[in-house]
Amino acid sequence: MLMLSAQDDAAANLYDDFIYEARGTVAAIDERPIQFYLDHPADGEKVPLLVLIDGSGCVGQLRPRNRTDYRRGRGMPARYARLMVEKPGVEPEDDWGQPCTEEFHANYSITNRVTDHLCVLQHLRGQADWWNGDVLIWSWSDGGDIGSQIVVYDPTVTRAVLGAMGGGYTMAEHFENFWACPPQDTDDRDACIEDLAKDFKTIHDNPSRIEHWNGESRFTWDSRLKSRLSAPLADNRTPILIVHGELDQPNTPVESARKLVDDLKAAGNEAFTYWEVAGMEHGWGNLAKPDQAKLRLSMLGWLLGQDIGLDELPPLTDHSVIRALPDGGKSD
Repeated sequence: MLMLSAQDDAAANLYDDFIYEARGTVAAIDERPIQFYLDHPADGEKVPLLVLIDGSGCVGQLRPRNRTDYRRGRGMPARYARLMVEKPGVEPEDDWGQPCTEEFHANYSITNRVTDHLCVLQHLRGQADWWNGDVLIWSWSDGGDIGSQIVVYDPTVTRAVLGAMGGGYTMAEHFENFWACPPQDTDDRDACIEDLAKDFKTIHDNPSRIEHWNGESRFTWDSRLKSRLSAPLADNRTPILIVHGELDQPNTPVESARKLVDDLKAAGNEAFTYWEVAGMEHGWGNLAKPDQAKLRLSMLGWLLGQDIGLDELPPLTDHSVIRALPDGGKSD
C-alpha cells in the first residue's frame, strides 16, 4: 500500500500535480519486505515509469546525492514517474561511511535485486492508475548488471541505460586479469590465479551470508563473480545505451565493456548504442562540470527518445558506437 511521505518543499521546480516520494512496501517471495519510493502524477495522467538502479554499497536510495536524480519537475523534458527500490537492510537516507547491517550482507545479491525490482513492477501493474505500462531503466555499476537482466526478463522495458557494468568479462576475470593478477604486474601469475581460484571455490561451495570476502558476504560475491552479460543481451531487441568511462579500471575495467560491445557486434545485434566517455572514470565526478551536465541530460534525453547530437555529449572515444534507433521503444 502506498503512503505519501513529506515532499521536498525547498525544490521550487516541483510540479503541483505530482506526488513525490510516496513510499510503498511489498513482500518478496521469501517474505522479505521490499521498500520502494515513487514520484508520480496525482491526477491519473498516464506516463511511463523511469526506474533508477544504483550500484553496490549499503546506501539508501534517498541519500542526499541520490535523492533528486532525474526527479521530475518544471524545465525537464517530457513527463514520467520515477521509481527507486530500496536495498535490504538499508534505511532510505543511509549514506556512505556507515557500517552495513547483517540483513544487508545476508540478502544483497544481484539475483535478489533483479527479482525485487520485478516484484515491485508486478505489484505496480495492478495498482498504479497513472502508469502507461512502459518501463525506462537508468542503471549504473552493479545496477547495470541488474538492469541488463531486467531488460532481458521484462518485455515492457522500452529503453535502458546500462552504465559502468562491463559485462563482456566476468568479475572473476576482472580479478584475474586487471585487479589481483594483472600480467604486467604479477611476478608469479600462476600462483596468484591459483590462490584466487581457491577463494572463488570457497565462495561458490559455501556462499555464506555471514562469512565475508573482500568486504562483502560470500553470498553477495557468489552472485557477481560469474556474471557475463554477452549471451543474454545478444538476443535482446530492446534499445539499450551502454555507457562507460575510458579511464575506468579500479571499479569495472573498460576492456570489459569493449568486450561486450564486440560480442554484440559478432552476434549481429543492432539494438545497442555505446558511449565511451573520454577521460571519465567509474562515474562522471572527475569530468568538468559542463561535461557532467551534458552526460546526465543526454542519458535522460536518450531514454525519452530524443535525438542526441554529438555536440550535446562530452567527448567520446573512437570505441563508441553511435546508432540511430527507431522511435517509440523497441527496435525491429
